[in-house]
Amino acid sequence: MPLNRAKFHFDNIYSHRDRVFGPYVLIQVGDLSCEPGYQTYQHQQYVYEITYVVSGTGEFIVDDVPYAMQKEDLFLSKKVGTHNIVSSETDPLRYFYLGFDFVDPVPNEQIAELKRFFDTEETVRISNVTGVQDAFVKLLSEFVSNDSLSGMLVEAYMQEIICVVYRIFRKKQHRSYLLNAPNNSDEKLVYDVIHYIDVNLESMDGLSELSREFGYSYTHIAQKFSAYTGESLKAYHTKRRFEKANEYLREGYSVTKVAERLRFKSIHAFSRAYKKYVGVTPRENKRRGDTAKTADPSEKVS
Repeated sequence: MPLNRAKFHFDNIYSHRDRVFGPYVLIQVGDLSCEPGYQTYQHQQYVYEITYVVSGTGEFIVDDVPYAMQKEDLFLSKKVGTHNIVSSETDPLRYFYLGFDFVDPVPNEQIAELKRFFDTEETVRISNVTGVQDAFVKLLSEFVSNDSLSGMLVEAYMQEIICVVYRIFRKKQHRSYLLNAPNNSDEKLVYDVIHYIDVNLESMDGLSELSREFGYSYTHIAQKFSAYTGESLKAYHTKRRFEKANEYLREGYSVTKVAERLRFKSIHAFSRAYKKYVGVTPRENKRRGDTAKTADPSEKVS
């Protein structure tokens, strides 16, 4: 298995000289396309690090605990513990990374809030992330351009990546401006409800919170949703929960952990609901997936 070998590696390291951009100290930023079986050296983490998977599969290992890596996964590393990455032999990884620190003293409360987040966040991985790759590409492009404006733009793109990552991990609702936004207010309400459910699926206490978020009764929201989508609001929410459950089961999460992440009251409640919706229990479905991977270990689970 090749150690520390890459097909392509655009690496910019500043660990021995400060590169300060506004409130951030840039330590390392790059784009790594791995050889099959590539692995980094296990090392002590001494900076904050953001890693985004562009393609391929592998393992992201923190303190000897492995996390599956696949396209559109986003990872956080704290300034503690050990860390390394191992690429698949059959589906090599390509990933972007940003290693940084905060200036001392922290200049304002907003940056202090970001620092507290990176110091305390326990979640290592978020899947199906969009909105980060473009910012990484813009950031890396400035190291190629390297003109008189690059310093300002590096700071801006670092700020964008760090703030977007904060919002994703903290599940902060962020509504995007739509170039072709629907003129019909009911249609826009339905679009916003779909977006809210998709973004906050794992943190929602229930559909009743939609009333607090959008200022309409639950009955009004449910009626408009059904009229515009042909599907009930409850059915859409249920479908998205079990799609997410299947995703976590494929990634190797235990049934207990999936039930916990999707905020079921107990593993028994989750199993009953899952079997009613899918037709088999989550343990049976997980066992089938494990059997399939054992039978054909080279097949990528999508």
